[in-house]
Amino acid sequence: MCLHFLIALLSIGCSERFDDNVIRFGIAQKPQQLDPRFQSDAASKKLSYLIYTPFIYLDENFLPKSNVVTFKKNNNLQYTFQLKKNLPSFNGGNVVNINDMLSTINNLRNLSTSPYFQQLKNIKSIEKISDNVFFINLSKTEPNFLSQLNFFILPAELLKQKHNFSERPVGSGFFNIVEGAPYVKLLRRTDGQEINLIEIKDPTVRVLKLINGELDLIQNDLPFEMIKIIKDNKELNIISGFGSNVSYIGFNFKDQNLKNKKLRMALSMAIDQRQILEYFLPNKSRLSQQILPPEHWASVDIIENNFNPEKARKLISEINLTKPIKLVLKTSTDPFRVKIATIIQNQLKGVGVDLQIKSLDWGTFFRDIQAGNFQLYTLTWVGITNPDIYFKIFSSNQLPPLGLNRGQYINKEMDELLSEAIEKNEWNKVVLKAYQDIGLIPLWYEGGFAAFRKNISNYKLSLDGSWNGLNGIKKN
Repeated sequence: MCLHFLIALLSIGCSERFDDNVIRFGIAQKPQQLDPRFQSDAASKKLSYLIYTPFIYLDENFLPKSNVVTFKKNNNLQYTFQLKKNLPSFNGGNVVNINDMLSTINNLRNLSTSPYFQQLKNIKSIEKISDNVFFINLSKTEPNFLSQLNFFILPAELLKQKHNFSERPVGSGFFNIVEGAPYVKLLRRTDGQEINLIEIKDPTVRVLKLINGELDLIQNDLPFEMIKIIKDNKELNIISGFGSNVSYIGFNFKDQNLKNKKLRMALSMAIDQRQILEYFLPNKSRLSQQILPPEHWASVDIIENNFNPEKARKLISEINLTKPIKLVLKTSTDPFRVKIATIIQNQLKGVGVDLQIKSLDWGTFFRDIQAGNFQLYTLTWVGITNPDIYFKIFSSNQLPPLGLNRGQYINKEMDELLSEAIEKNEWNKVVLKAYQDIGLIPLWYEGGFAAFRKNISNYKLSLDGSWNGLNGIKKN
């Protein structure tokens, strides 16, 4: 059945338009964790930037900035931070102060279950000089240290009380989060604008609800055919832009098959990324050969591994394994991700690889990835701005639960290159080593896309696919 006809058929008799001032934002995946100290999923991180204030963030040039402090490097082992004026207040009413900042840092330094624990491990001591100034002293030189301070500020008093931020978030961001809703209900602090984040996993249903007026806005996570339908609808506006979030295939290096570099190389050459990009991804999507986008200062010019199924077949013929080689790829149940996995399955079949797809609900899927329970998986790194991501996923000292080396990649040469990169803040050798060793298969940077009804204005996309455009969005 034609997809256009299906959309039209489903629209009949099921429209529930809303004429109030509430902005309804349809999202593919709801946030899993409201406490910013423990977040590991993309939706939770995006929400944190709305309801909390980051101590440091990276701007469009991937350089450290802050809305709450000025900073200065005194020497290789010490930084000065001075509070700015007119700081935001928590939704309890108290203005953010130096004690909140220091309490948050110290809490994270002692919280081994938090992803920030490793990031702040190089802090030797903190000196409070006055109510507006403090020093951070480091144990060793770390040129990229400021970018490690991308945590969110929490109230000192509530940290002391061991407040449950997962159930009752208290932040100082643009929005307050309202408790007790079946969806994420936000109130913008400047004008009281209500915004509801409504989880709708199926992209077809998400588009249908936007067309019917049950949603005001959707962003990304749509297959190409859905985008074409939206473009044909005169009641909707669309915007698009380049993206920096990289989709990739990850390996389990403890697997007897996948520890063979020839097989990993063959898999990378058997996947026609360009074909998938052209026919199934949004405009302004770009091929990827590395994690960081080309705009990033730490990216490297790499000659791409061209699609070469003939060479892939030759490599596989040289591998002493039973043919066809059987592998299992895990992905989420998102229909678009399953479709991409199916295309990859067909491409690999052509070079003698029998790929089984195992699609799981998001919670189960992500738990399996975190636990290393996979052979292959597809995921997207969202909001990656710091080259130390290479340390987190390739260092032999970063195996779970301490780090993100979920594939158990262990390589002495890589460890040495990572140590050198961290010390000098020069990442070329690390990026090239990961590429040459096929530490993962980067696929593409998915282009950004948003569609909204005609009465929505002032919404902007960001390179990392954040929801920060909600800070200024209006509904007329």
